[in-house]
Amino acid sequence: MNVFRIIGDSSHLMAIVWLMTFMLLTKSCRGYSGKTQMIYLTVFVFRYLDLFTNFISVYNSVMKAIFILAKATIMFLMFGVFRETRQKQHDTFRAEILFIGAAILGYFVNHELSVQEILWTISIYLESVCIIPQLYMMKNTGKLYGDQLIYLTLLGSYRFMYIFNWIYRYNTEYFYDPIAAVSGVVQTSVYILAMIILLTNKHWFQQLKTISISCKNDSKELSDDKCWLIENNTLEKTEKDCEAPKSSLATAIQKLKIDLVPGPNMGIEKTQKAKEVGKENSFC
Repeated sequence: MNVFRIIGDSSHLMAIVWLMTFMLLTKSCRGYSGKTQMIYLTVFVFRYLDLFTNFISVYNSVMKAIFILAKATIMFLMFGVFRETRQKQHDTFRAEILFIGAAILGYFVNHELSVQEILWTISIYLESVCIIPQLYMMKNTGKLYGDQLIYLTLLGSYRFMYIFNWIYRYNTEYFYDPIAAVSGVVQTSVYILAMIILLTNKHWFQQLKTISISCKNDSKELSDDKCWLIENNTLEKTEKDCEAPKSSLATAIQKLKIDLVPGPNMGIEKTQKAKEVGKENSFC
């Protein structure tokens, strides 16, 4: 046990608690990918199959149980309690591609050909790319929320600290796992690249400063995206989401066909055409 692992595990746990707290307080899971959370739950289940068969320490066993239960709770909230708030039309990344790729790598590139070892290896490969559906969902919605940035920062800190954990263990215990190390570097690189894109893009950065919840007027239509990884048939965007509500006064004027022009009477008077229409509609 070293300080880098403790900080990394704490950051990971804080990210999970942050997401759960957000959903419970807002009664919504808007902006978060159910596919990313599904991959995370798969990662924890595959990796911690030895929870009841291989005891290392109380800390190790407790953290394993907490991660599995916490992710299962998040899945219950997203797909059960708050399922109506899920933005399924934006959560369209083909997660099966990630599962298939991780399964193939896990079978051919591993430490031992055993069921438990292969599942552990698959979990390592899956975790390195599990945030991709979340990032693509953010790209689809065209919005960046402050809570999302905090969530991504905590997850990125967790992986970043684990790189120092591996360096520390190599220097003190002469322990080195190339599969975990390479996958961790890949995952950390994905987080760093995502943060650079988010914070250097003018539109994203402006949204971050204002915590904007308005529609992105200057974005391209999602139906124009031809990426083969995306289910294009679910990317139709309705105009209703971006229409500004009309005021009651404007609606009344339109229904009464009143044409207002400047005049001597308080600067406003009806035109002759509007007066004639008013006489026709009069009951007197």
